[in-house]
Amino acid sequence: MTNKKQLKPWKVLVVDDEIDVHDITELTLKRLVFEERNLKFIHAYSASEAKIKLLDHSDIAVALLDVVMEEDTSGLDLVKFIREDFKNESIRLILRTGNPGLAPEESVTLMYDINDYRGKTELTAQSLKTAIITALRAYKSIVTIQNLNCEIDQTQRELIYTLGEIAESRGIGLGRHVERVGRITALLAEKMNFPIEHLDHIRLGASMHDIGKMAINDNILNKPGILTAEEFEQMKKHCDYGHEILKNSERDLLKTAAIIAYEHHENYDSTGYPRGLKGEEIHLISRIVALVDVFDALATKRVYKEIWPQDEILSYIRSQSGLKFDPHVVEVFFENIDAINALIVSIESEDK
Repeated sequence: MTNKKQLKPWKVLVVDDEIDVHDITELTLKRLVFEERNLKFIHAYSASEAKIKLLDHSDIAVALLDVVMEEDTSGLDLVKFIREDFKNESIRLILRTGNPGLAPEESVTLMYDINDYRGKTELTAQSLKTAIITALRAYKSIVTIQNLNCEIDQTQRELIYTLGEIAESRGIGLGRHVERVGRITALLAEKMNFPIEHLDHIRLGASMHDIGKMAINDNILNKPGILTAEEFEQMKKHCDYGHEILKNSERDLLKTAAIIAYEHHENYDSTGYPRGLKGEEIHLISRIVALVDVFDALATKRVYKEIWPQDEILSYIRSQSGLKFDPHVVEVFFENIDAINALIVSIESEDK
């Protein structure tokens, strides 16, 4: 069992212009038991004071924000500051208000990644604890990835496997998708004459292709139906998030992972995202992952789709040669489809 005394407490910023709200919030949460570690409260009585606190404490995990305060700057303005000016995507945001009619529109909550919204009268001790725990878990996942850059080489592989599993577990019904993508990508890279010494990095880097989904809200990530245009815009941001998390590392493995996370949704004909790259502007390993990711995703049951038969998957991939996929990668893929299917059977047998 983890000893709380060995870990720094989670920092919770409480922003409200009513002193009683601060006292009640801290008293309520101090009575509750949180897994892993305790909470440390940082108090601000205005949005302007909150900005100073944010600059003084870069490791705040959760912010509880009042929507309406007496000064001109509202809770929503503070949200915009955190996400746009302060450029902090890791802080989890919970908005509170005494007037439920002032709830922000769904488009606003999506745009600024507001994680929860509650009326003050609805926020019981248990619901407040639940909201805080949910926010802390998301914060922990993001910070865990960012801390990769501080890990020594000897533990790097173990951490990458762990993080790949965390990313995988956030999506309902993914099974061993990230492992299959990594191993099939490495197989194709070998067939395309990548140096043998690079294949391990390619396999591990490809397994982190969706690591940016850590920062996507569950209600979007696991939505059963079709995403709205606004939700899809939020989903697309996972490429940027993944790149931001990984880009500062000097390790070759994480450099590879950063490229893949950033580019695996780029299309060969420039219709992809996030930058609309075309053809060989897209790194070759990203072009391989783009095809492998689609191949395995279509063969996997998701909350929003059933499994496609393989003949339909292969027909779709052929139809997208030169459009979504690099024609040469498509060619190598089909030359090795038997080896790919054998590899998938081998991975599935490891679970038995």
